[in-house]
Amino acid sequence: MRVTYLLSSIIALLTVLATPSCGTNEENYKNAYEKAKANETDTIESTIYTRVREMSREENVMLGDELVKVTVEYVSAAKDAGFTYTQLKKYNVVVGQFKQIFHAKSMRNRMATGGYEEAIIVATSEPLYYVVAFSSQSLSEVKNIADSIKLKSPVKLKDGFPWILRASNR
Repeated sequence: MRVTYLLSSIIALLTVLATPSCGTNEENYKNAYEKAKANETDTIESTIYTRVREMSREENVMLGDELVKVTVEYVSAAKDAGFTYTQLKKYNVVVGQFKQIFHAKSMRNRMATGGYEEAIIVATSEPLYYVVAFSSQSLSEVKNIADSIKLKSPVKLKDGFPWILRASNR
């Protein structure tokens, strides 16, 4: 009996020592990472952000004898920046676009100091924050302000700014 017990113990010990460990190691992590990278697609990009961007569209609107390019997008006044829905009108002059509200607030304050006291911040559903220098129900009024900002802006603007936004929810 003693011999059987000793033999079983030795066989069990050899089996444990001969069997590779099932625990994770660096190589397992690396293999899993490489497999995930190989299977990676733009799922988040394609399912969320692309849909949001597709909701934004450009239109050409006749204003007198001039064709005006207008971007149509659903936006809302940035409540966390202290703005209300009533400050957002149908047509808007966008002078900046930011991913962080801190930067949008900074530009909005510089625009207000430079003469655009009614400048507001609006948010998309992505979220992106647009700094709106001027908002009005009148496209011609917004076009005139956008043209004057192109000529002389109190803040250095990036290429492509200003542009006209039509709030699709207004």
